Amino acid sequence: MLVKFVRKHWPLLILLLVFGWLFFNLLSSHMLLAKNDGLYSGGSTWGDLAFHLSLITAISERGGSALEEHPVFPGEKLRYPFISDLISALLVKMGVGLRWSLILPSFAFLMVLIALFYFLVWKITKSKIGALLVPFLFFFNGSTFGLGYFFEDFKKSGLGFLTFLGRMTKQYAHLADYHINFSNIIADYILPQRAVILGLLLGVAVVYFLWDYWQNRNPKKLLFAGLISGFSPFVHTHTFMALAIVAGLLLIIDFFQHLKNFRKIIVSWLWFFVPMIFLALPQVLWLLPSSGEGFFKFGFGWMKDGQNFFWFWFRNLGLYLVAFIAAFIFSRPKLKTFYLPFFGLFIISNVVIFQPHIYDNMKVMLWWFLLSVILIGDWFGALRKKLGKKSYPVIIAIFLLLIPTGFLSVFRETYVSWQFFSKEDLALAEFVKNNTPKEAIFLTSDRHNHPVPCLAGRRILMGYRGWLWTHGINYRQRETDIIATYEGGEKSLNLLKQYNVNYVVIEKEKIVDFHMNPSFFEKNFPLIYQSPNFSVFKIVI
Repeated sequence: MLVKFVRKHWPLLILLLVFGWLFFNLLSSHMLLAKNDGLYSGGSTWGDLAFHLSLITAISERGGSALEEHPVFPGEKLRYPFISDLISALLVKMGVGLRWSLILPSFAFLMVLIALFYFLVWKITKSKIGALLVPFLFFFNGSTFGLGYFFEDFKKSGLGFLTFLGRMTKQYAHLADYHINFSNIIADYILPQRAVILGLLLGVAVVYFLWDYWQNRNPKKLLFAGLISGFSPFVHTHTFMALAIVAGLLLIIDFFQHLKNFRKIIVSWLWFFVPMIFLALPQVLWLLPSSGEGFFKFGFGWMKDGQNFFWFWFRNLGLYLVAFIAAFIFSRPKLKTFYLPFFGLFIISNVVIFQPHIYDNMKVMLWWFLLSVILIGDWFGALRKKLGKKSYPVIIAIFLLLIPTGFLSVFRETYVSWQFFSKEDLALAEFVKNNTPKEAIFLTSDRHNHPVPCLAGRRILMGYRGWLWTHGINYRQRETDIIATYEGGEKSLNLLKQYNVNYVVIEKEKIVDFHMNPSFFEKNFPLIYQSPNFSVFKIVI
């Protein structure tokens, strides 16, 4: 039985081995790698990892109450898909170290994702070569134009090719200065944005059942798709939005294709939408932003910024766009109609901005991109059937023309490493964790990787402003109040009382930026901790 399975699905074993090795090594190097002088991360993970740490440690320290408010903006409800971080927090509570609580679930989910992705491509294409190559096309994506900038920088560097390859300072699939923003999925999503991994896993399962219905007309498959979709808002909100839109567009196409049996079509799709809405609605209501500012507004062309729409997308996709068009032309009619809602999702994402940070629209467009590379896999399968072994040079040539920019971005992630926490940071976090109440509120700078929220799990009055903006939180008044508090004086005392601040952290590197007045706190409050860069005062009013 096992031998028969291996013979039939040998590409899956190759995928699990290759991506298993790749993902384990990337996760290991990016998730708090210990070195002599502290903990390290790097690449695109440098930014978002700190937020996830703040949420994980908050949950592990304070339990379920930490899910009721934002970890770096007390008083504001948490409106972020938290399931991946909740799983890591539970592992920490079970005694797993913080580093491995990040690595283990992400790696496990990625391996399941690779397997599900393989079976989805296999189900649609019935092609071994398609099922083998499509995951590489998806995860090693990048515009061909990025490759041009790579060689341009290589020539200017004066270095040998291999030396330059090991010292790249740019991620060539994401060059914002050149308006190339449809970036590499591993570098900019899988590594930094933990929720995406489980979101992709659930989403691929939903697409699998949607295609099964489209092919076999069994409404029970829609029930499975609806149930999985219903659980996804707390997992990854953008995946939920994307697949809800796709399902709605599939319903419209299905309705007009079968007008004579429209009642049967409506009843069939109720199997999807009823459980999906029943399960998802409470989660959606929980996640709705407190302020509508920056959410759901019109903006044509995503991030084209004055460029011609078609030229912008050609620059962002490069030869992928050519391959998508060719694959669509030669695809089967049923696959074409199934693909249209995903293309509709792409169009909608170029008209509607879903959140304050416009770049995040790519989280929705990922699902159009995923179906587009599956189209390429189906095209490869058709070439294999038509040309036999003569198709291999053509398929390999197309494949190798598509992935080099993505390969460069992923390769760079294998060696880019920066200190995330110093030994002094670790010592401060350890002191705070062992000597302050778990519910305490700290006044700190908005340093994104501050050890107090990231490692000690304590609440801070205001964290990194970039996160607060993307989460739709209006932080302006609190920002002003924090500066006034740090300046000292009577107003400072009133604000400390107003915000129920229990501890104030003076940071040597942030004294100028935050108008910190160490002498005021030294005169008025007991100093409970001091190191070269940190002074912690206990607030007693």
